[in-house]
Amino acid sequence: MPQLNLWDKVYKAKWNLLIVYGVVHDDNKMNFLTELFAFCSRNKDPILIGGDFNIIRYTSERNKPGGAQRFSGMFNTLIDFHELRELVMTGGKFTWSNNQEDALLEKLDGIL
Repeated sequence: MPQLNLWDKVYKAKWNLLIVYGVVHDDNKMNFLTELFAFCSRNKDPILIGGDFNIIRYTSERNKPGGAQRFSGMFNTLIDFHELRELVMTGGKFTWSNNQEDALLEKLDGIL
């Protein structure tokens, strides 16, 4: 996960920017969430995290039944624990499609 330290000259404050591309396969998601949790835990400065998390937070972030993923609860716990807030994205509800005729759509990208 690429990390960038930003310095705001006006407010004289440091920010940590983290760009993520979450793992696709479930067998590696726990490692991804553990690494993300560790990053948030060791940073005392404000954090901006954005990218493709490859985890949906709620069943409403999917256009077909199947519900939240196995790691949705852990992802939401991480967000709540570190008091992160999700920025609302405009331009569409879903960010991923499987490109089939009866497409599965999910919101996998986000900014915290």
